[in-house]
Amino acid sequence: MLTTVIVCLLAVNHQLSWQTINFPTLFNLTALLVLVSTWSQLGLLDYFAQAILARAKTNRQTVLFLLLTAFFASMVVTNDVTILTLVPLFFLIVRQINLPVARIVTFITVYANLGSAASPFGNPQNLFLLSYYHWPLSHFLPTAVLLLIGLITLPLGLLGLRKEPLPLQARSTLPTNKRALTCLSLGSFAVLTSLLGLTPPLFGLITALILAGALNRKSLTTVDYGVVWLISNFFLIVGALIRLPQLAAFLKWTGQSFWQTFITSVLVSQALSNVPTAALLAPFTSFKVALFLGVSVGGFGSLIASLANLLAYRQVRQQVTRQDARYFLIVFTGWNLLFLLISIALVWVFRQI
Repeated sequence: MLTTVIVCLLAVNHQLSWQTINFPTLFNLTALLVLVSTWSQLGLLDYFAQAILARAKTNRQTVLFLLLTAFFASMVVTNDVTILTLVPLFFLIVRQINLPVARIVTFITVYANLGSAASPFGNPQNLFLLSYYHWPLSHFLPTAVLLLIGLITLPLGLLGLRKEPLPLQARSTLPTNKRALTCLSLGSFAVLTSLLGLTPPLFGLITALILAGALNRKSLTTVDYGVVWLISNFFLIVGALIRLPQLAAFLKWTGQSFWQTFITSVLVSQALSNVPTAALLAPFTSFKVALFLGVSVGGFGSLIASLANLLAYRQVRQQVTRQDARYFLIVFTGWNLLFLLISIALVWVFRQI
């Protein structure tokens, strides 16, 4: 709501330019939302939830599997896909076994952000920075610190979880026919090629829309289009800010050293999200490693620091009461601030070595 008001004020002052919107990012995001909604409406997420419970022996093992999946899957299929898949999956699981919802969803989100940051194509800002700086994949080495954070903090996500045995689960069967599953698999692969930059983003979006229309039209009505509008507002605001001479001069000054670039990108991400922050700061600095680490670490902290954070919260809000959603925000913010401090400290240590 606040971003919409800001955009309207900027429009009145003729400070907006639609050219500042990163339409490929919006196309990819919409394609993801439509695709995951289609999977959900076809009952495939329920099937995967049953499959996890059938293989896990305890509550603790179930959570460990979810966190490791979030960490490693996001390296390949991006953090947004991971969140849109695992969080609904978790809510299906939690209907059958008792788990702390706020903390587990928080850690799924944290580990999706960590894993995606450790991969060159794990999230939109990485792809943007690789393209903007013409950064060879062979030089993409700053990920070591992010992998280390993931390894040393994994026990935090399992704190307080007892090794309670799970009840035996009946073997689940695929809820859709093989023809529909084949079409969905091929279409999902096509969307993934767009996310990885192998095909145009518009191709992925059109593919997702065709799949939804052919297999389950109801999935088009359950998509959270509000998050697409929110991200487009961020890009509009960034475009307007860049046109301010005083701010441009300040950003140019902040980009003159590693630590100035790093701290600025961490702080700006808290207010604008890390994808627009990467687009905002890249023209003003040559310290690409600092900017990469800054927007990666900057994904921790506030709810809007990362698109994945927003996606997780909006799914939580759809599943729980308003009071529980507020409790989730408290838990989410507390753990994220802790990960923000840990990450900043480890970046500092690595820079001293």
